[in-house]
Amino acid sequence: MQQTCDLLIVGGGVMGCSIAHALATRGAGKILILEKRYLGAGSSGKSGAIIRQHYSTPLTARMAQASLRTFERFDEIVGGPPVFTRTGLAIVVAEKDRAALETNVAMQQGLGIQTKMVSAGELMGLDANVHLEADEAACWEAEAGYVEAPVVLNSWAEAARRKGAEFCEGVEVLKLHVEKQRVAGVETNEGVIATRTLILTTGPWAARLPQAVGVKLPVNACRTQVALFRKPVGMSRRSATFGDFAQGIYFKPTHGDMIHAGSIAGEEANDVVDPDHYNEAADDAFLKSIRERLSRRYPGMYRCHGRGGYGALYAITPDWHPILDRLPGIEGAYAAVGFSGHGFKMSPSVGQLMAELILDGQAASFDVSPLRFSRFEENALIKVPHSYGVMG
Repeated sequence: MQQTCDLLIVGGGVMGCSIAHALATRGAGKILILEKRYLGAGSSGKSGAIIRQHYSTPLTARMAQASLRTFERFDEIVGGPPVFTRTGLAIVVAEKDRAALETNVAMQQGLGIQTKMVSAGELMGLDANVHLEADEAACWEAEAGYVEAPVVLNSWAEAARRKGAEFCEGVEVLKLHVEKQRVAGVETNEGVIATRTLILTTGPWAARLPQAVGVKLPVNACRTQVALFRKPVGMSRRSATFGDFAQGIYFKPTHGDMIHAGSIAGEEANDVVDPDHYNEAADDAFLKSIRERLSRRYPGMYRCHGRGGYGALYAITPDWHPILDRLPGIEGAYAAVGFSGHGFKMSPSVGQLMAELILDGQAASFDVSPLRFSRFEENALIKVPHSYGVMG
Protein backbone atom coordinates (compact mmCIF):
# COMPACT_ATOMS: atom_id res chain seq x y z
CA MET A 1 0.00 0.00 0.00
CA GLN A 2 1.45 3.34 -1.09
CA GLN A 3 -0.97 6.21 -1.23
CA THR A 4 -1.76 9.73 -0.13
CA CYS A 5 -4.71 11.11 1.79
CA ASP A 6 -5.73 14.49 3.15
CA LEU A 7 -6.68 13.24 6.61
CA LEU A 8 -5.56 9.99 8.20
CA ILE A 9 -7.32 8.57 11.26
CA VAL A 10 -5.54 5.82 13.19
CA GLY A 11 -7.96 3.63 15.14
CA GLY A 12 -11.34 2.20 14.12
CA GLY A 13 -13.21 2.42 17.40
CA VAL A 14 -16.09 4.69 18.29
CA MET A 15 -13.95 7.85 18.22
CA GLY A 16 -12.36 7.07 14.88
CA CYS A 17 -15.74 6.32 13.31
CA SER A 18 -17.40 9.41 14.81
CA ILE A 19 -14.60 11.75 13.73
CA ALA A 20 -14.48 10.19 10.25
CA HIS A 21 -18.20 10.80 9.84
CA ALA A 22 -17.97 14.38 11.11
CA LEU A 23 -15.08 15.18 8.76
CA ALA A 24 -16.72 13.47 5.79
CA THR A 25 -19.98 15.33 6.44
CA ARG A 26 -18.06 18.56 6.07
CA GLY A 27 -16.40 17.45 2.84
CA ALA A 28 -12.92 17.66 4.37
CA GLY A 29 -11.13 15.85 1.55
CA LYS A 30 -9.80 12.34 1.13
CA ILE A 31 -10.24 10.62 4.51
CA LEU A 32 -8.58 7.31 5.33
CA ILE A 33 -9.21 5.32 8.54
CA LEU A 34 -6.76 2.58 9.49
CA GLU A 35 -7.65 -0.18 11.95
CA LYS A 36 -5.13 -2.91 12.69
CA ARG A 37 -7.81 -5.54 13.36
CA TYR A 38 -11.47 -4.75 12.72
CA LEU A 39 -13.84 -1.95 13.68
CA GLY A 40 -14.52 -2.00 17.41
CA ALA A 41 -11.86 -4.63 18.15
CA GLY A 42 -10.50 -2.64 21.10
CA SER A 43 -12.50 -1.00 23.89
CA SER A 44 -15.50 0.05 21.79
CA GLY A 45 -16.78 -3.39 20.89
CA LYS A 46 -16.85 -4.44 24.55
CA SER A 47 -18.43 -1.27 25.87
CA GLY A 48 -21.67 -1.32 27.84
CA ALA A 49 -22.35 1.93 25.95
CA ILE A 50 -24.40 3.52 28.73
CA ILE A 51 -25.69 6.92 27.64
CA ARG A 52 -26.15 9.32 30.54
CA GLN A 53 -25.69 13.00 31.35
CA HIS A 54 -24.80 12.64 35.03
CA TYR A 55 -21.43 14.35 35.51
CA SER A 56 -19.93 16.68 38.07
CA THR A 57 -18.61 19.34 35.68
CA PRO A 58 -20.71 21.42 33.26
CA LEU A 59 -18.39 20.66 30.31
CA THR A 60 -18.71 16.88 30.49
CA ALA A 61 -22.42 17.08 31.32
CA ARG A 62 -23.05 19.31 28.29
CA MET A 63 -20.99 17.08 25.98
CA ALA A 64 -22.96 14.06 27.16
CA GLN A 65 -26.24 15.98 26.82
CA ALA A 66 -25.53 16.91 23.19
CA SER A 67 -24.42 13.36 22.42
CA LEU A 68 -27.61 11.88 23.87
CA ARG A 69 -29.65 13.98 21.43
CA THR A 70 -27.73 12.39 18.55
CA PHE A 71 -28.16 8.85 19.87
CA GLU A 72 -31.90 9.36 20.34
CA ARG A 73 -32.26 10.07 16.60
CA PHE A 74 -29.25 8.15 15.33
CA ASP A 75 -31.18 6.42 12.56
CA GLU A 76 -32.41 9.77 11.25
CA ILE A 77 -29.15 11.70 11.65
CA VAL A 78 -26.62 9.03 10.65
CA GLY A 79 -28.58 6.17 9.10
CA GLY A 80 -29.08 2.50 9.88
CA PRO A 81 -31.43 1.09 12.50
CA PRO A 82 -32.33 2.81 15.79
CA VAL A 83 -29.66 2.23 18.44
CA PHE A 84 -30.96 3.80 21.66
CA THR A 85 -32.89 2.07 24.46
CA ARG A 86 -34.19 4.37 27.20
CA THR A 87 -34.06 2.91 30.70
CA GLY A 88 -33.61 5.89 33.00
CA LEU A 89 -30.61 6.12 35.32
CA ALA A 90 -30.49 5.97 39.11
CA ILE A 91 -27.43 7.29 40.91
CA VAL A 92 -27.17 5.94 44.47
CA VAL A 93 -24.72 7.28 47.06
CA ALA A 94 -24.06 6.86 50.76
CA GLU A 95 -25.61 9.47 53.04
CA LYS A 96 -22.23 11.16 53.47
CA ASP A 97 -22.31 12.03 49.75
CA ARG A 98 -25.88 13.36 49.69
CA ALA A 99 -24.80 17.02 49.58
CA ALA A 100 -22.45 16.35 46.64
CA LEU A 101 -25.21 14.53 44.78
CA GLU A 102 -27.70 17.34 45.42
CA THR A 103 -25.16 19.90 44.18
CA ASN A 104 -24.56 17.95 40.97
CA VAL A 105 -28.27 17.48 40.38
CA ALA A 106 -28.83 21.23 40.76
CA MET A 107 -26.01 21.96 38.30
CA GLN A 108 -27.43 19.49 35.78
CA GLN A 109 -30.94 20.88 36.15
CA GLY A 110 -29.48 24.31 35.32
CA LEU A 111 -28.31 22.83 32.02
CA GLY A 112 -31.77 21.52 31.23
CA ILE A 113 -31.06 17.90 32.13
CA GLN A 114 -34.13 16.02 33.36
CA THR A 115 -32.88 14.84 36.72
CA LYS A 116 -34.11 15.04 40.32
CA MET A 117 -33.56 13.65 43.78
CA VAL A 118 -35.88 10.75 44.60
CA SER A 119 -36.93 8.93 47.76
CA ALA A 120 -36.70 5.18 48.27
CA GLY A 121 -40.43 4.87 47.53
CA GLU A 122 -40.18 6.96 44.37
CA LEU A 123 -37.22 4.92 43.14
CA MET A 124 -39.11 1.67 43.74
CA GLY A 125 -41.95 3.09 41.71
CA LEU A 126 -39.51 3.55 38.83
CA ASP A 127 -37.82 0.17 39.25
CA ALA A 128 -39.67 -2.42 41.34
CA ASN A 129 -36.55 -4.56 41.71
CA VAL A 130 -34.61 -2.05 43.80
CA HIS A 131 -33.93 -1.79 47.51
CA LEU A 132 -32.57 1.45 49.01
CA GLU A 133 -31.19 1.60 52.54
CA ALA A 134 -32.19 4.34 55.00
CA ASP A 135 -28.66 5.79 54.94
CA GLU A 136 -28.51 6.13 51.15
CA ALA A 137 -29.59 8.88 48.76
CA ALA A 138 -30.58 8.67 45.10
CA CYS A 139 -31.36 10.75 42.05
CA TRP A 140 -33.11 9.85 38.81
CA GLU A 141 -32.16 10.89 35.28
CA ALA A 142 -35.17 10.14 33.12
CA GLU A 143 -33.59 10.35 29.67
CA ALA A 144 -30.64 7.97 30.15
CA GLY A 145 -30.27 4.55 28.55
CA TYR A 146 -27.83 2.61 26.41
CA VAL A 147 -27.00 2.03 22.77
CA GLU A 148 -25.99 -1.00 20.73
CA ALA A 149 -22.25 -0.44 20.35
CA PRO A 150 -21.58 -2.57 17.22
CA VAL A 151 -24.56 -1.06 15.41
CA VAL A 152 -23.38 2.48 16.21
CA LEU A 153 -19.89 1.73 14.88
CA ASN A 154 -21.17 0.11 11.71
CA SER A 155 -23.71 2.86 11.01
CA TRP A 156 -21.12 5.63 11.45
CA ALA A 157 -18.65 3.79 9.21
CA GLU A 158 -21.25 3.15 6.52
CA ALA A 159 -22.39 6.78 6.59
CA ALA A 160 -18.78 7.98 6.34
CA ARG A 161 -18.17 5.60 3.42
CA ARG A 162 -21.20 6.99 1.61
CA LYS A 163 -19.62 10.42 1.95
CA GLY A 164 -16.30 9.22 0.53
CA ALA A 165 -14.25 8.05 3.52
CA GLU A 166 -12.26 4.84 3.16
CA PHE A 167 -11.80 2.28 5.95
CA CYS A 168 -8.87 -0.14 5.83
CA GLU A 169 -9.05 -3.00 8.33
CA GLY A 170 -6.05 -5.22 9.06
CA VAL A 171 -3.67 -2.31 8.48
CA GLU A 172 -1.42 -1.53 11.45
CA VAL A 173 0.48 1.73 11.80
CA LEU A 174 4.04 0.91 12.85
CA LYS A 175 5.64 4.34 12.85
CA LEU A 176 4.82 8.02 12.44
CA HIS A 177 6.79 9.99 9.87
CA VAL A 178 7.59 13.55 10.95
CA GLU A 179 9.58 15.99 8.82
CA LYS A 180 10.61 19.41 10.07
CA GLN A 181 8.19 19.14 12.97
CA ARG A 182 5.25 18.36 10.72
CA VAL A 183 3.35 15.16 10.03
CA ALA A 184 4.46 13.62 6.75
CA GLY A 185 2.76 10.24 6.93
CA VAL A 186 2.87 6.81 8.53
CA GLU A 187 4.57 3.50 7.94
CA THR A 188 2.21 0.53 8.04
CA ASN A 189 2.43 -3.24 7.64
CA GLU A 190 1.31 -2.64 4.04
CA GLY A 191 3.53 0.29 3.12
CA VAL A 192 3.84 4.04 3.55
CA ILE A 193 0.89 6.44 3.50
CA ALA A 194 1.57 10.14 3.07
CA THR A 195 -0.61 12.70 4.81
CA ARG A 196 -0.39 16.20 6.23
CA THR A 197 -3.09 15.66 8.86
CA LEU A 198 -3.11 12.79 11.35
CA ILE A 199 -5.69 12.03 14.05
CA LEU A 200 -4.90 9.44 16.71
CA THR A 201 -7.96 7.66 18.13
CA THR A 202 -6.00 4.67 19.34
CA GLY A 203 -7.63 4.14 22.75
CA PRO A 204 -5.51 1.93 25.03
CA TRP A 205 -2.68 2.01 22.47
CA ALA A 206 -2.55 5.83 22.53
CA ALA A 207 0.90 6.25 24.08
CA ARG A 208 2.83 4.01 21.69
CA LEU A 209 3.15 5.86 18.40
CA PRO A 210 3.75 9.39 19.79
CA GLN A 211 6.42 8.16 22.20
CA ALA A 212 8.71 7.22 19.30
CA VAL A 213 8.64 10.83 18.05
CA GLY A 214 9.21 12.38 21.46
CA VAL A 215 5.64 12.97 22.65
CA LYS A 216 4.62 11.27 25.89
CA LEU A 217 0.87 10.86 26.15
CA PRO A 218 -0.11 10.11 29.77
CA VAL A 219 -2.55 7.36 28.85
CA ASN A 220 -2.37 3.90 30.42
CA ALA A 221 -4.00 0.76 29.06
CA CYS A 222 -5.85 -0.70 32.04
CA ARG A 223 -7.83 -3.91 32.35
CA THR A 224 -11.43 -3.67 33.49
CA GLN A 225 -13.98 -6.44 33.84
CA VAL A 226 -17.66 -7.06 33.13
CA ALA A 227 -20.00 -9.59 34.74
CA LEU A 228 -23.18 -10.96 33.15
CA PHE A 229 -26.16 -12.40 35.02
CA ARG A 230 -29.57 -13.66 33.95
CA LYS A 231 -32.50 -12.45 36.00
CA PRO A 232 -34.40 -15.16 37.86
CA VAL A 233 -38.06 -15.83 37.20
CA GLY A 234 -40.27 -13.54 39.24
CA MET A 235 -38.25 -10.34 38.99
CA SER A 236 -39.74 -7.36 37.20
CA ARG A 237 -38.69 -7.39 33.55
CA ARG A 238 -38.22 -3.63 33.55
CA SER A 239 -34.88 -2.49 34.92
CA ALA A 240 -33.19 0.87 35.13
CA THR A 241 -29.51 1.59 34.64
CA PHE A 242 -27.64 2.23 37.90
CA GLY A 243 -24.53 4.08 38.96
CA ASP A 244 -24.43 2.59 42.45
CA PHE A 245 -21.64 4.38 44.28
CA ALA A 246 -22.75 3.01 47.62
CA GLN A 247 -21.95 -0.50 46.36
CA GLY A 248 -19.18 0.57 43.96
CA ILE A 249 -20.84 -0.93 40.89
CA TYR A 250 -22.75 0.04 37.77
CA PHE A 251 -25.27 -2.17 36.02
CA LYS A 252 -27.74 -2.04 33.18
CA PRO A 253 -30.29 -4.33 31.52
CA THR A 254 -29.37 -6.00 28.28
CA HIS A 255 -30.73 -8.67 25.93
CA GLY A 256 -32.37 -11.87 27.14
CA ASP A 257 -33.29 -10.67 30.64
CA MET A 258 -29.59 -10.20 31.34
CA ILE A 259 -27.82 -7.72 33.58
CA HIS A 260 -24.46 -6.28 32.51
CA ALA A 261 -22.46 -5.10 35.55
CA GLY A 262 -19.03 -3.81 36.50
CA SER A 263 -17.08 -1.80 39.02
CA ILE A 264 -16.97 1.99 39.44
CA ALA A 265 -14.49 1.91 42.32
CA GLY A 266 -11.61 2.98 40.05
CA GLU A 267 -9.35 0.00 40.75
CA GLU A 268 -8.71 -0.38 37.00
CA ALA A 269 -6.09 2.35 37.21
CA ASN A 270 -3.87 -0.05 39.17
CA ASP A 271 -4.09 -2.83 36.58
CA VAL A 272 -1.92 -1.51 33.74
CA VAL A 273 -1.57 -4.11 30.98
CA ASP A 274 -0.19 -4.68 27.51
CA PRO A 275 -3.29 -4.05 25.37
CA ASP A 276 -2.16 -6.72 22.90
CA HIS A 277 -1.77 -9.37 25.60
CA TYR A 278 -4.14 -9.28 28.57
CA ASN A 279 -6.61 -11.62 30.25
CA GLU A 280 -9.89 -11.30 28.37
CA ALA A 281 -11.77 -13.54 30.81
CA ALA A 282 -13.32 -12.28 34.06
CA ASP A 283 -11.78 -13.32 37.36
CA ASP A 284 -13.80 -15.65 39.60
CA ALA A 285 -13.32 -13.35 42.60
CA PHE A 286 -14.59 -10.40 40.57
CA LEU A 287 -17.71 -12.26 39.44
CA LYS A 288 -18.48 -13.31 43.01
CA SER A 289 -17.97 -9.79 44.37
CA ILE A 290 -20.17 -8.15 41.74
CA ARG A 291 -22.89 -10.72 42.30
CA GLU A 292 -22.90 -10.07 46.05
CA ARG A 293 -23.06 -6.30 45.64
CA LEU A 294 -25.68 -6.48 42.90
CA SER A 295 -27.86 -8.65 45.16
CA ARG A 296 -27.80 -5.97 47.86
CA ARG A 297 -29.30 -3.43 45.44
CA TYR A 298 -31.51 -5.94 43.62
CA PRO A 299 -32.38 -8.49 46.36
CA GLY A 300 -34.06 -10.79 43.84
CA MET A 301 -30.73 -11.31 42.11
CA TYR A 302 -29.54 -13.64 44.88
CA ARG A 303 -31.25 -16.33 42.76
CA CYS A 304 -29.72 -15.09 39.51
CA HIS A 305 -27.87 -17.27 37.05
CA GLY A 306 -24.27 -16.32 36.36
CA ARG A 307 -23.38 -16.12 32.70
CA GLY A 308 -19.68 -15.42 33.07
CA GLY A 309 -18.06 -12.20 31.98
CA TYR A 310 -15.05 -10.80 30.20
CA GLY A 311 -12.02 -8.58 30.51
CA ALA A 312 -11.85 -5.32 28.56
CA LEU A 313 -9.70 -2.20 28.35
CA TYR A 314 -9.90 1.37 29.56
CA ALA A 315 -7.50 4.10 28.40
CA ILE A 316 -6.96 6.07 31.60
CA THR A 317 -5.38 9.50 32.11
CA PRO A 318 -4.21 10.85 35.49
CA ASP A 319 -7.44 12.84 35.99
CA TRP A 320 -9.77 10.34 34.26
CA HIS A 321 -10.62 12.91 31.57
CA PRO A 322 -9.73 12.74 27.86
CA ILE A 323 -7.23 14.63 25.75
CA LEU A 324 -8.78 16.50 22.80
CA ASP A 325 -5.96 18.52 21.30
CA ARG A 326 -3.10 18.90 18.89
CA LEU A 327 0.03 16.92 19.63
CA PRO A 328 2.73 19.33 20.83
CA GLY A 329 5.61 20.02 18.48
CA ILE A 330 4.10 18.17 15.51
CA GLU A 331 2.10 20.34 13.18
CA GLY A 332 -0.88 18.55 11.68
CA ALA A 333 -1.12 15.89 14.41
CA TYR A 334 -4.16 15.57 16.69
CA ALA A 335 -5.33 13.19 19.39
CA ALA A 336 -8.71 12.21 20.85
CA VAL A 337 -7.65 9.72 23.50
CA GLY A 338 -7.77 8.84 27.20
CA PHE A 339 -11.52 8.62 27.73
CA SER A 340 -11.13 6.46 30.84
CA GLY A 341 -14.32 4.50 30.27
CA HIS A 342 -16.46 7.55 29.44
CA GLY A 343 -15.93 7.72 25.70
CA PHE A 344 -18.93 6.07 24.09
CA LYS A 345 -21.48 8.40 25.66
CA MET A 346 -19.53 11.48 24.46
CA SER A 347 -18.55 10.23 21.01
CA PRO A 348 -20.98 12.31 18.90
CA SER A 349 -19.77 15.51 20.58
CA VAL A 350 -16.14 14.47 20.22
CA GLY A 351 -16.55 13.87 16.49
CA GLN A 352 -18.00 17.34 16.00
CA LEU A 353 -15.42 19.03 18.25
CA MET A 354 -12.45 17.36 16.58
CA ALA A 355 -13.76 18.25 13.11
CA GLU A 356 -14.00 21.89 14.25
CA LEU A 357 -10.49 21.83 15.73
CA ILE A 358 -8.97 20.28 12.61
CA LEU A 359 -10.86 22.19 9.91
CA ASP A 360 -11.53 25.53 11.63
CA GLY A 361 -8.51 25.76 13.90
CA GLN A 362 -10.58 25.81 17.09
CA ALA A 363 -13.36 23.77 18.68
CA ALA A 364 -16.43 25.99 18.78
CA SER A 365 -19.32 23.85 20.05
CA PHE A 366 -17.80 23.74 23.54
CA ASP A 367 -14.75 25.22 25.22
CA VAL A 368 -12.57 22.13 25.50
CA SER A 369 -9.46 23.96 26.69
CA PRO A 370 -9.70 22.09 30.03
CA LEU A 371 -9.05 18.91 28.00
CA ARG A 372 -5.81 20.25 26.47
CA PHE A 373 -2.70 18.09 26.44
CA SER A 374 -0.60 20.64 28.32
CA ARG A 375 -2.72 20.47 31.48
CA PHE A 376 -0.59 17.62 32.80
CA GLU A 377 2.64 19.63 32.64
CA GLU A 378 0.87 22.76 33.91
CA ASN A 379 -0.42 20.94 36.99
CA ALA A 380 -3.90 21.92 35.84
CA LEU A 381 -5.55 18.51 36.03
CA ILE A 382 -9.32 18.56 36.00
CA LYS A 383 -10.60 18.53 39.56
CA VAL A 384 -14.14 17.35 40.17
CA PRO A 385 -15.50 19.48 43.03
CA HIS A 386 -18.46 17.30 44.03
CA SER A 387 -17.52 13.71 43.31
CA TYR A 388 -18.33 10.30 44.77
CA GLY A 389 -16.37 8.23 42.26
CA VAL A 390 -14.90 8.12 38.77
CA MET A 391 -18.29 7.82 37.07
CA GLY A 392 -19.41 11.08 38.63
